[in-house]
This record gives sequence, C-alpha cells and structure tokens, in this order.
Amino acid sequence: MNAPEPTRTNSAASPPPARHRLQFRGTGGAYFRIWAVNLALTILSLGIYSAWAKVRRERFFLNNTELDGSPFDYHADPMNILKGRLLASSVIIVLMIASELHPLANLLASIVFLALLPWMICRSLRFRANNTSWRGLRFGFSGTSGGAMMAWLAWPLASVVTLGLLLPMLIAAQWRYKLGHLHFGRSRFSIRVAIAPIYRVLLAGSLLAILLGVAGAVAIVGLVAPPELSHSGTIPAPDRPAAAIALGLLWLLLVMRMLAPYLRVRLENLRAGMSRLGEHRFDSDQRVREYYGILAVNWLLTLLTLGLYRPFAVTRLWRYRVEHFSVLAHGDIGEFVAAQATDAPVLGSEAADLLDIDLGF
Repeated sequence: MNAPEPTRTNSAASPPPARHRLQFRGTGGAYFRIWAVNLALTILSLGIYSAWAKVRRERFFLNNTELDGSPFDYHADPMNILKGRLLASSVIIVLMIASELHPLANLLASIVFLALLPWMICRSLRFRANNTSWRGLRFGFSGTSGGAMMAWLAWPLASVVTLGLLLPMLIAAQWRYKLGHLHFGRSRFSIRVAIAPIYRVLLAGSLLAILLGVAGAVAIVGLVAPPELSHSGTIPAPDRPAAAIALGLLWLLLVMRMLAPYLRVRLENLRAGMSRLGEHRFDSDQRVREYYGILAVNWLLTLLTLGLYRPFAVTRLWRYRVEHFSVLAHGDIGEFVAAQATDAPVLGSEAADLLDIDLGF
C-alpha cells in the first residue's frame, strides 16, 4: 500500500513576504549646499523664501529615498505653502492682539484657536499626502476635522485629567487617524493598535526618567548643600534655593531631551509593525543605542562647528531612520502599483475640494 501524500500546508502555498528595505542616496555635502542657499535667501527675503526652501528640502530627501529602486517625489507648489503660512500667521497675530485687549477676549481667542486646530491638522495631512508620490502614483488622505478633534483635543484632555494614564490611548488614536485615512491609489493603509506594548514602552521610559531625575537631584543637592553637609557646597547661602531651582529646571529639560529619542525609536518600531497596506506589512528595526550614538555625534559636531554640521547631522539621522524601515511585500510590488494606478481616479477625486495650502503640521 502506498503511503498517503503529505498534505500541503498554507506556508507552502503562501511564500514568505519579500523584504524591500528603503535606501537613501543623498549625501550631507549635497544637502549642505541646499541648506546654505535656503538659509541665505530666507534671511534676505525676510522669511518669504522659506516656502521655496521647504519644497527644495522635501524634494531632496524624498527624491533620494528609494523603495525597490524607485524614488519618492514631492509635488507641492511653493506659492501654496506661502499662502498657508501667511494664513496661519495672520490667524495667530489676530488672536494674539485679541488676547491683549480684554481677559474675556483672551479666553475667546484661545477657544477659537482650539476650534481651528483640528481643521489645520486635517488640511495639512491631506496636503502632504496629496503632494507625495511613488512611481507616479500619489498618496491621499481622507480624514475629517471631527476625527482630528478627537485625536488632538479630546484624547489629550482625557490624558491630562487621568494624569497620563490614558496617554497610550492618545497615541493609538493619533496613529489610527493618520494611517487609517491614508491611502495609496485605491488601497488604504490600516493599523491594528495593541495598547499593552505602548504601555510597556511608556513605563520603561518613565522608569528611565525617574532614574535620571534621582541622579540629577543627588548631584544638585551635592552642589548646593551647605558646607557642613558637603565639601562641594561653594554656592553662597542666599543663592542656594534659586540655584537649586534653576539647576532642577535645567536638568528636567535635559531629561526630557534625553528621553524623547528613546520613546521615538521604540514607538516608531511598534507603529511600523502594526501597520498594513492591503496585504503588505512594514517593519522598523531601529536600535536605541545606535540612535543615541548618532545623536551624540551630531550634537557634538554641530556644537564644535557652530551649527555648520547641522545639514550633515540631519542627513545622517534621516539615512538611519530610512534604511532601518522595510516593506514586507506579498507578491510583486510592480503589479500592485499598476493595479492601484488603474483605479486611482476613484479615490483621487476627493482632492477636488482640498484647500491647497500647507499649514506646517
């Protein structure tokens, strides 16, 4: 009797996804030239050229970022960016003037600004998505101001009221808003947010902040303590409380500055792993120690060169983040893009009512 043929498993029928790691072809020297011209012309034009500077900067980084051998592109019109910035600046100036007239006007101005904030966030996200493309096909964004209000006003308020306990919910809400309304052709991005990993990242960050805070407090006490308590107490007695407060605030700012990269790396890795585009998945494998190492060198060289290393620092950090991000593609990417291009006008028509401005978000 012949042995039965082994049953084919799903893993045999479905090959593993192909990993396509993003590549960055730009150099610090090339961006330095763009940065220097942008800076000079922005100063000479009293800030007007900043809109054109942004387009040049965005095009440099996107045109040099490649996926499967094809670069991204940025299509924004500098004049529309300038209009958006003038509009945003006008609103802020009017609100600031109103706030100086009367306490009630100050409250009203704050309410108006908060009411406009979700609209500005929504329009800015739509502007950037609609002006970014890959292989000739543009991205799109269909979020509403109501959704932005929940993600950027309601959840932040709930997080403050609960003393930060709902902060992971806030992060999840903003991830869902940004990715859940983003699409490429007719395929929409999606994200399945797991709250527990976000809590673990924030808890680890909180413990790190506590350790740094305790270390700073011990050092400050040793510095400002009276001579009979510490040999290092060289600050005059009347100045010790003020010095302790000033040093404490400075150390708090430094702790927040040191904690931000940790949270950024861990949360970016989490968000990539939870995101999808159709059947395609994403992966980010940044490492906290490597990221800190890049930042330390960037800060040091920027300080030693009086800011001239800044373009090289930005390029170096962008390269690291881009080249540690991968698309895990199921099937041929070219066929997927061709299918999206065929049906793109179905969703592309929503851009007709887009207020074509950039508000800087």
